[in-house]
Amino acid sequence: MVGNSGFGGKHAIAGLMIIIVASMLAVLTVPFSGVSLAPLAKLPIHRPWLVWLSIGVQFAITVVPRVPKVLGQPFHLFTLALAVGFMWSNRHICGSWLIALGAALNLAAIAANGGTMPASAWAWRTAGFPSMIDEFENSNVVHSARLAWLGDVFAIPHGWPFANVFSVGDVLIVVAIGYFAHMSCRRPAALPHEPQGMLRPPLVSVARLG
Repeated sequence: MVGNSGFGGKHAIAGLMIIIVASMLAVLTVPFSGVSLAPLAKLPIHRPWLVWLSIGVQFAITVVPRVPKVLGQPFHLFTLALAVGFMWSNRHICGSWLIALGAALNLAAIAANGGTMPASAWAWRTAGFPSMIDEFENSNVVHSARLAWLGDVFAIPHGWPFANVFSVGDVLIVVAIGYFAHMSCRRPAALPHEPQGMLRPPLVSVARLG
């Protein structure tokens, strides 16, 4: 996500929509595999206000015009810290380790470049974005970027729906959400001899994968 000028706000919202739409499609692969989504409604989610606050702050620094870099960059890092707190609070959920990995890759790239996600010039041009300077940008082409390969190096071409740039961390997050949905919905119900509410562990242990 990027920027806070008229263009930047639209770009950031489109970036968020990419993650939302891709995540929804990943979750919808569950019923297509013949499994109900009903178990998702019963999952215990802790401290959801952290992720909503993170989204709210990031939206604010994106759409408010002319936010200086000296304010925008630390606030951008703060939103990621809130997201990390949310993931830590819900580390019991299947796939949380993979979501955390994707977020950590994004955080590493952003922190290494002063609070801005570095984008490749190729991805930026492919998405059809103009160069942005002076004001805060969540994502932008950064010259001599550190950890550039973790930045927004992929792109949905200009003219396609949700044209934007995205990172390997974003891809991992979407994959993690699909994994989480499948694993959570495929968990067997509690056995008669087990205490009420306890679930048998999934076939593939997350602890072994982590």
